[in-house]
Amino acid sequence: MGGGEIEWAELATQFHKDSSYQESLLIEHEVLNTTRGFRGIPNLTIIPPSADLRPNCPPQGAVCVYRAQVEYGLLLPLQPEFREILNSFQLVPAQLSPNAIAYVYSFLKLLQAQGIPWTLTLFRSLFSWMMVPRYGGCLDLRSKTRKAMFSGASSSHYDWRDYYFFVRGDLGIPLTPGMCPPEFTGDVKWVVGQDTLRNLERLKE
Repeated sequence: MGGGEIEWAELATQFHKDSSYQESLLIEHEVLNTTRGFRGIPNLTIIPPSADLRPNCPPQGAVCVYRAQVEYGLLLPLQPEFREILNSFQLVPAQLSPNAIAYVYSFLKLLQAQGIPWTLTLFRSLFSWMMVPRYGGCLDLRSKTRKAMFSGASSSHYDWRDYYFFVRGDLGIPLTPGMCPPEFTGDVKWVVGQDTLRNLERLKE
């Protein structure tokens, strides 16, 4: 998908080696406040941060989620579209910047408003991945259209990696970063059908 410049194996390696994370400033009551809407969900456990847990080394069977991601539209359990993106590109939530979450969430709302069904092909036709400078193993999204489709997350989230927690349960997503299949790193145009082309034109208007 667009991002032929991204070395996916190196992306996963950077994520595991990155040592820039601070201990989360989220103490337990702040975690409970952030995850208020997720309480009582069967087979889902929220784990507060602690001094011996890091986003790139979560508890066994768990993944890291950032508070900023929740604020910008990431739900628990994850929306089916988010799950499809993570599984297709073999990513974990902690590899998505708040901007990436905001783009996907806004895109889903736009599709809903225009009555256009979600497809991964449509997503890949409109967006490409780019590395986030200074954050090893982390990705952002950019629009393939001439103008930005959405404004993205606020710049006030400069400290977004200071606030995180962990989620364990039946999430249906990778628990560790993997290798993105080759078919998802190349040009998507050849698999775009007529319905997708029509929807692309509607979204670009």
